[in-house]
Amino acid sequence: MISTDSFFSDVEKVIANFAEADRPRLRRLIDELQHIATEVPRVADRCYAYQARVYAMLQEYERALEVIELALQLMPLDDKLVILRGDIHRAAQEYSQALLDYSRVLAENPDSVTARVHRAEMLQARGDHAQALQDLNDAIKLEPRSMRLTYRRGLVLLELRRATEAIADFKTVAQWSAEPDLKRKAKQRLQELGER
Repeated sequence: MISTDSFFSDVEKVIANFAEADRPRLRRLIDELQHIATEVPRVADRCYAYQARVYAMLQEYERALEVIELALQLMPLDDKLVILRGDIHRAAQEYSQALLDYSRVLAENPDSVTARVHRAEMLQARGDHAQALQDLNDAIKLEPRSMRLTYRRGLVLLELRRATEAIADFKTVAQWSAEPDLKRKAKQRLQELGER
């Protein structure tokens, strides 16, 4: 029998490489995860979390939320599960619920960069750029070398019409990012802003 760690590693690969043609495979995967949750209760929370992710990929958000609740019953203090529930709410366009989940995590764990970034994205989409900027600044304090966070902050600064600060962030990313795509995006932003 395959170990659960190997199986979960395979599940991650399937999720990461999802294509529309994989729908039947995902349905089988949901059933396999349910079987493992029943047979190996010590990993049931992980099985439910994966099921929730798969249901969300299939855009079956109600079912995804039902399953993530099962995981949270087993692991109520797991920040990753609460963030995942927020992500499912966001995908289902239930933005207020998503914000509540991200804020709940931050109330218990202010150092959660993932929750900060996800909440910043939600706030930015709602037009609350000042609060989004605050979350990004807090995230950058926790991960000062993150070029992705610096780029994202530059975008929010543009929304706030703080072009000089945005340009500084884009220049930092253009100079120091190890990711060619991110570096290219920053350079493109700088060109759009009349900078070289």
